Amino acid sequence: MAREAFVVGPHSPLRAEERELVLAVLEAVDGDPEHAELAEVIVEQVERLDLFGELLARYPSPLDEQRLGSRRRGLDTLVEALSGPGSSIGLRAPTQAIVGRALNFAQVNFFRMLWHVAGDIDDPARGRALREIAARQLRTSIYTQLVEEVLSDLATDAAIERHVRERAVRQLAQLWGHRLTFRVHEFLPVLEATWEARARVRVVGGTLVGTSEMFQLLVQGADFGFVKLFAEREPEAEEAQAFREFLFGKSSEELEELTARMARERRSSIELDGRDTDLRRDAGSIYYEFFQARAARSQARRLTRVPGPKRTAESYVVLAWLERLRD
Repeated sequence: MAREAFVVGPHSPLRAEERELVLAVLEAVDGDPEHAELAEVIVEQVERLDLFGELLARYPSPLDEQRLGSRRRGLDTLVEALSGPGSSIGLRAPTQAIVGRALNFAQVNFFRMLWHVAGDIDDPARGRALREIAARQLRTSIYTQLVEEVLSDLATDAAIERHVRERAVRQLAQLWGHRLTFRVHEFLPVLEATWEARARVRVVGGTLVGTSEMFQLLVQGADFGFVKLFAEREPEAEEAQAFREFLFGKSSEELEELTARMARERRSSIELDGRDTDLRRDAGSIYYEFFQARAARSQARRLTRVPGPKRTAESYVVLAWLERLRD
């Protein structure tokens, strides 16, 4: 039986609650001839994740000091290398970080597979419940990837003060060095809570100020720290634009066009529909693409120096958090 074959090693990246999900899915498909192959595939993929974990453990942690003859490297030299002028993560990233990034994507694909399998379970109620758990674990893996991308961008942005970039590298090293146990809700809960809430917000449009959507964020469970950045002080124009992109799911340029259209047509509000109606796609992938689109536009504006937000709303929040950290 596939359920009995499910065994994890000491370096498995699956936490206890994630292993419980695997067991529950195996139990739901085990014994059914039509799903026998699915159970075997799940066990096989778990074994491959174990191999990734073992490979990750073979490489030294960026948090530890290593020596090669008279040469020494450790966290301090990593911070110096990645936060210096003209630096990039690319070829300078520790090998453990590169393996860990691949492992993270492997976990994303694994939980997406469980999400699809749960959708084929004969018992609809049981399938829906397991699918929601799989989707939650999938989003957790995607949030780790998003935090890594935000920190990497801030660490190498020459426009940011050096000591803040150094803090970003140190936080990256913590993520890389604790990849098997790292979870965003424990490291930076302000982001995960807000991402979860944003997935449940219905974009209204209205005056395009975002009052309704911001209220929905708080009602849906967003961490107030995220909203506070924009509520307790007067944000810079680009920060406000980035937050509007986050709320409305449209680029700053599109929102400016809509605002101009409202003025031409003498309208006080406008209807928007920010929902993704493709039920074949998981919410985690949808949100990752939502973030990537905003990040790409922000980077393009930085390079071409055109008006508009030069960072995502998430980046502005993490930047504010880094500025308040103590060294």
